[in-house]
Amino acid sequence: FGSPIGWKCKVPLAAARASMAPLSPRACLALTLVASARAGITVEDPHGHIVERTDMGDPNLPPVILIPGLGGSRLQARIPGQRTDWECLVQQFFQRSWFDLWFDVTEIIPGSVGCFQANIQLKWDVWRHEFLDTGVQTQVVDYGDTGGVRCIVPAMESTCTLTEVFSKLIYHLEQMGYVAGSNLHGAPYDWRTGPMYWTRPGGAFAQLQRLIESTVQLNGGRRAVLVAASEGAPYTLWFLNNYVTPDWKARYIDSFVPVAGSFAGSLQSVRMVLAGYLWGINSQSLPWIDGSILAEVSRTFGGVAWAFPQAVPGYRDDWTVVRTPHRSWKASQLMSMLHEVDLHETADIYNSTRRYQTYQPPGVRTYCFYGAGVTTPETLEYRTEDVYDPAGLGYTEADGDGAVLLESLSICDRWAEAEPQMYTVVRLTNATHIQTLHRAEKYVRAITNGTIDQVLRRLAGDLIKEEPAPFAAGPLPVHATEGDGLTVYVQVATACALVASVAFLVAPLGLGFVAARRVWRGTVARGGAPEAEPTLGPRMAPTML
Repeated sequence: FGSPIGWKCKVPLAAARASMAPLSPRACLALTLVASARAGITVEDPHGHIVERTDMGDPNLPPVILIPGLGGSRLQARIPGQRTDWECLVQQFFQRSWFDLWFDVTEIIPGSVGCFQANIQLKWDVWRHEFLDTGVQTQVVDYGDTGGVRCIVPAMESTCTLTEVFSKLIYHLEQMGYVAGSNLHGAPYDWRTGPMYWTRPGGAFAQLQRLIESTVQLNGGRRAVLVAASEGAPYTLWFLNNYVTPDWKARYIDSFVPVAGSFAGSLQSVRMVLAGYLWGINSQSLPWIDGSILAEVSRTFGGVAWAFPQAVPGYRDDWTVVRTPHRSWKASQLMSMLHEVDLHETADIYNSTRRYQTYQPPGVRTYCFYGAGVTTPETLEYRTEDVYDPAGLGYTEADGDGAVLLESLSICDRWAEAEPQMYTVVRLTNATHIQTLHRAEKYVRAITNGTIDQVLRRLAGDLIKEEPAPFAAGPLPVHATEGDGLTVYVQVATACALVASVAFLVAPLGLGFVAARRVWRGTVARGGAPEAEPTLGPRMAPTML
C-alpha cells in the first residue's frame, strides 16, 4: 500500500473497475484479498502497468529470467514524423504505427535494403560522444514476458525454428510448470546502443534490476535464476559486478547461468564492421545485398564495438586479429586499426565502451556452459590491403565453438579454479555456438528443479566437467554462428516474396485479357459475324472460358 501518506491501492483489474469510489486502506485490503482469491493477483510490470495474473506457475520453482545476446532481442520501430528518405516511401502509410525492425524479411528483400539501413542504423556524435536522434523511435518486444526472446521471426513455427533464441528452452520450462510472465521472464534490450546506454538511469540495467526484484517478490521471495546466452553473458556479468551490490545479489539472485558466453569478445564483431556481415545477412548468401551497407550499419552499433576481441591479462594473451600482406593488428591495437582504415566514428564508439569490460567472478552461484572442439576463426586474413573486400577474406583457425574462441568462452574456468564450490564449469565437446544452448537445456532444467548435483556427478572431470558429444563425430558446421538460421529464412522468404510479387503484377494483366476477350465475343454475338465453334476431335473435350 505504500506509506500512510499517499498510499496507493492496487487491486485486481475487475475489482478496480467495479469500485469507482475512493477506498480506505482497510477496505482496499479486504477487496484485494477477496478479488485475488477469485481472479488471481495483480502485478506491476516493468513498464509500470498493473496487470492481472491468474496462473502463477509451480510455486516450488525459482523464477527464471532469460537474457539474450547481441541480435537476440526483437526490436520494433515507428517514425512519428514525416519521412524524407526516398527509400522508405512505402512506409509512409505505416510510419505512425509500430512495425518489426529486427527482424522483418520485407526490410531486406530486393529494393528495400536502403530503408532497412535508414531505420536500424544509429548516428554517433564524435564531439559529444553520444548517439543522435535519428527520428526513429524503438522499443523492445514483450519485456518481462517471453515474446521478445523466443525467436527473431515468430510469424510461424517454421520461421521461429530457423531464427530461435530461447524457444526450445522456454517450451521445456513451460512443460515443467513455468508460466511466461509469472515465474518465467525474458529481458530483451536494445543491443545496438552499447553499455554506455544500458547503464544510464532508466536504461536496460535499471529495467533488469526492477524485473528481478518484482519477480522475486511475486514468487514468495524465491530468488531468481539468470540464464544468459552468448553476449548476454558478459552483459549480465557487468550488471552483477558493477551495477548492483553484494547485499542485493544475496537477496535476489539464486544463480547465474552463462551459456556460450563470449566474455572476451568475438572475431565476428570485427568481421561485421569490416567486411559487412549481420548475423547471417551477408552479400555471399544474399547477393542482392551490398556488403558495404551492412558494414555501415554495424559500424554505428555500440554493442558490436563492445564485443570486439579483447586481450585479457592472465586469461588471454594478445594475438593478431587482422592481417593483410603488409599490415597486421593485435587485439590491443584495434583502436589504431580503426583509425588507420578511416573508421574514426567507430573508433570513438569503441573507445566509449572499453571501460565497461569485466572478467572478475560475479560473486553468486554460477554454472558456466560452453562448447569446444569446433574450428573457429582466430584471425581475419586478407589477400590484399583492402580490408573492406569480403571476397579477399580468409581465416586462421583455432579451437572454439565456431563463433567464439575457446579462450573467450573459458574465462569462467579461472573462477572455478579459485573457488570450486561457488563456480561450476561444463565443457560440451563438439558443440557449436548454437548447439551449446540446446545441449545446456537439460542442465538448466536440473538447476531449477534442484537435481543439478546428481546430473553433474555423471560427467567426467573435477574442476572442469566434460560432456562428450552425443553422437559420433562427423563433419561439423564451418564457423557456425547464431545467424545461420536467419540466412535460410531470408532466402526462402525472399523467394516466396518474389513469386508473390510476380503473381501480383501478372494477375491484373490476366484479368484484363479475360475481360477484353469477353467484351470482344459479346460484340461479335450482337452485330458481327458469329464466332465459329471449335471443331472437336475424338479425344477433345469441350472447354469453357
